[in-house]
Amino acid sequence: MGQYWLGAAEGVTFTPSGENTAFTEFADTVPAEMTEHSRTMDAGTFEIVGKNVFQIFGYALSALTVVVGDDGLILIDPPEDVEKGKRQLIELRKISDLPIKAVLYSHWHTDHNAGVKAFITQEQADSGEVLVIAHRDFMANIIANSISGDGPIIAVRADYSLGSLLEVGAEGRVNGGLGPDFIMETMSLVTPNTLVDDRLELTVAGVRMEFFWAPSEAIDEIVTWFPDLGVLQSAEVIQGESFPNLHSIRGSRYRDPQAWFKSIDKNLRPLPADFMVPSHGRPLAGRTEVAKVLTDYRDAISYVYDQTLRHINQGFLPDDLVEKVTLPESLSSSEWLGDFYGGVPHSVRQIYFGELGWFNADPTTLAPLNIRESSQRYINLIGGRDAVLTAAREAANAGDHQWAAELVSHLVRTDPTDQDARLLKADALRTLGYGTPNSNWRNFYLTAARELDGTIDYSLAIQINAPDQIAAMPGSALLESLRFRVDPEKAGGTVSAGVQVADTGENVGLILRNGVLETTASIPDDASFVMSIPKQLVAGMVFLDAVAVLKKAIEGGVASFTLGGLDEVTAFFAHFDARSEERITLADR
Repeated sequence: MGQYWLGAAEGVTFTPSGENTAFTEFADTVPAEMTEHSRTMDAGTFEIVGKNVFQIFGYALSALTVVVGDDGLILIDPPEDVEKGKRQLIELRKISDLPIKAVLYSHWHTDHNAGVKAFITQEQADSGEVLVIAHRDFMANIIANSISGDGPIIAVRADYSLGSLLEVGAEGRVNGGLGPDFIMETMSLVTPNTLVDDRLELTVAGVRMEFFWAPSEAIDEIVTWFPDLGVLQSAEVIQGESFPNLHSIRGSRYRDPQAWFKSIDKNLRPLPADFMVPSHGRPLAGRTEVAKVLTDYRDAISYVYDQTLRHINQGFLPDDLVEKVTLPESLSSSEWLGDFYGGVPHSVRQIYFGELGWFNADPTTLAPLNIRESSQRYINLIGGRDAVLTAAREAANAGDHQWAAELVSHLVRTDPTDQDARLLKADALRTLGYGTPNSNWRNFYLTAARELDGTIDYSLAIQINAPDQIAAMPGSALLESLRFRVDPEKAGGTVSAGVQVADTGENVGLILRNGVLETTASIPDDASFVMSIPKQLVAGMVFLDAVAVLKKAIEGGVASFTLGGLDEVTAFFAHFDARSEERITLADR
């Protein structure tokens, strides 16, 4: 394959050591540029020559950065699961047998931390033997995006976006966009013991490091500068060899493009970096080359944002923006800005909504008909179900698969059991998926097609609430997640409860009123019950049947009441939605 790394020809070596888990064959159902992208993902170890800096690449969606110090190792960004971490550990021990002295999480996304227990234990962090470094908001973001907030629906959408429910192959998942693949098995977490605010300097194992907070792809992103080595670990501020995901179609809060490119300007471009090692993608060699990539990357983000705002200010709407805003050739030709993960079309739509909100200024859209009602009226207007199906088939036969999918969606939406409509929409989406090199778009198209035609395998779904990650969270956070399950029709009046988390010493008050749940750090005076329970069973109450879990715990002597009992618990939890195992579908709505 020739030179494996990017930029200057000198200063980096690559030692192959494992298989490429991406799909690397050319096929009619895979755009050629997507296959070429897969072929850059051979597993192995990059060495920044003479710097004692290594990147263990191609074993996971993220690449592990390793710095060998005087008497220990510094690791940046463990992979997405323990199994991949163990495979990386084998390669790590080929580099050095020194003990691990520090682990940095560049941000909260699981592909940058969930494999950490392949390398260290929570006990090593608790004792201070290993520094575990992260931004001050790291744990809050982990909690908010798993057990709390929109974590459950994001997990469903992530399966579609990441291709978790597809096999690797010509008609399935090709690569992870930012790495060869992204499938999570055993997820772990070790809580940080060293927090970064805006900036932090540390020396570990004789290696000087400067950490800079650089909000970008994640709000808690940290980049690491090694001033004595001239090496910049750019985390995911530089999001691999692809245009950045200014918006994730799996669902995410607004990622401010201005904050992103200004983080590059403030924290990356001023550094005299001779080498850049990203968390996704191959290392980049050469000070001139690093400076150019950083400039091109920030310019691409700024261009998309600025031109989107320019056209918004001229009155254009999201559909228009997709046509108006495209990268100039000087940027689109960069090997760091391909259409493999993030994309300009879905970014400009998000910028519109992020800056102006959902209302497009046409008052007709202020109180529109329910989408199912409008679909039924369109069906009637066109001439009924058979006429719509015929028109959609004609469009598909003419190669207009987007229009075919849009037409037949009206039928699927109004009657999800219409098999002819479901299969036609599945075929249209599958064809669209085969035509895009963007991994997120492809995976969404193909997974939705399998949902519609009934060939989807939900047993492969990502489990975001992994036991080891739950164990790292405080009991109060687990209980606060109940906020999002209050059924206001059942929650009239005011009722309070208290939970003493026996093994963490936390006192948690639960106050239910006006259809909302407030959690406090003290037991309410008017609590209907107060119970003492270990955190493991707090998790069981949240994720399983609370009453059944408590009944069994009391019988086993591991839970007790100082006030009230099971009758009061039953009455309290009757105000909440029960945990449902029913699978949420996305393509028939």
